[in-house]
Amino acid sequence: MGRGEVLLRATSLAASALLILMLVAPGASPQGRQPLPEEAVRQLVAAALLQYFDPESRFEISVQGSALSGDVLKVDVLHVVGRPAVLRGFRGEVLLHADGLELDFASLAGQQVVVRRVGKATAVGRITAKAVEEGLAKNSSAILNPKLHFQGGEFEASAVIRRSDRLYPTLARGTLAVENRQRVRVVVTEAKVAGGDVPQGLIESELAKINPVLDLSRWPLNLRIQRLTLNNDTVQMLATTDG
Repeated sequence: MGRGEVLLRATSLAASALLILMLVAPGASPQGRQPLPEEAVRQLVAAALLQYFDPESRFEISVQGSALSGDVLKVDVLHVVGRPAVLRGFRGEVLLHADGLELDFASLAGQQVVVRRVGKATAVGRITAKAVEEGLAKNSSAILNPKLHFQGGEFEASAVIRRSDRLYPTLARGTLAVENRQRVRVVVTEAKVAGGDVPQGLIESELAKINPVLDLSRWPLNLRIQRLTLNNDTVQMLATTDG
């Protein structure tokens, strides 16, 4: 599915949701609290999610207690399960639970998320070593046959890096570093590159293409990373709105 098809799908979801809202609440007072159909809110949320995740993503969305109050959409409980949740070509899983959510309705209708207020939100993300291997192979023609293992808070990686017409077998060890509780970067602590005339900064140039691998500051809920683990060939992250 191309980007144009994604935009068409998101626009269709948003338009369908707005039509439902217009039919069920034609006389709602701007200052009143008008209950809204959960299906319409789910479609609006689904359309907005497509602005942040790749089109291959699939989301199960449940909503409880949704109402429009002036220009604010209030949702008592929002629960989202992304399986798969695909971000920049990397297929993982995401679970999001938010209570007391207030969203700018006009922005949401335009497929953007502007959070006015949230009581509490918790997000859990998970990705396997195999999924990372597949994402690297798909995203970069310069990284060949990547193999990764996650264990004990570290990763071990092997790959062949292609630069022009030369191939450089590479072994690396490192970890994922959390910056300002919102950004995650790949940090290589040890590396070995085989082959003659190894270009200076070979590994650093590849890291620059992917770092940061995650930046929650660009997301609407202002989530903060509480825990990030690398174990059993899986990366798992817990983020909340708690300080």
